[in-house]
Amino acid sequence: MFLNMLDIDEKRAFAVLAEKMIEADGIVVGREAAVLASLKAEMGVAGSGDDQRSTAELARVFKDRRSRVAAFLELLGLAYSDANFDFQEQTMLASVARDMGLGNDDTVVLERWVRDHVAHIRSAMVLMRD
Repeated sequence: MFLNMLDIDEKRAFAVLAEKMIEADGIVVGREAAVLASLKAEMGVAGSGDDQRSTAELARVFKDRRSRVAAFLELLGLAYSDANFDFQEQTMLASVARDMGLGNDDTVVLERWVRDHVAHIRSAMVLMRD
């Protein structure tokens, strides 16, 4: 949804962060992998390759508040894609937020927005059923 706001370096960093995030709990479910593949296709990024940067290094790639918020919203959406926002994912996202310079007030608002967005998407899917 917001990935078009990122430049190519930010897209690559996002792809690596997203991979790290879905692997954080040690279980990559099909839904997470499908969402990640869709996000990479949207960005025109094939894969992360052998990028060994830390999450802190990756978080610092995002140049301004707009790109940091866009990336963080997308990471939150990915975390919620399997309906199981577990402790490891929460811990990683808290670290990424801190490294991006997003405060607690920011993360609370952004997480609320994503939860509401996910609820609206699910409601829309119900409305589309035959």
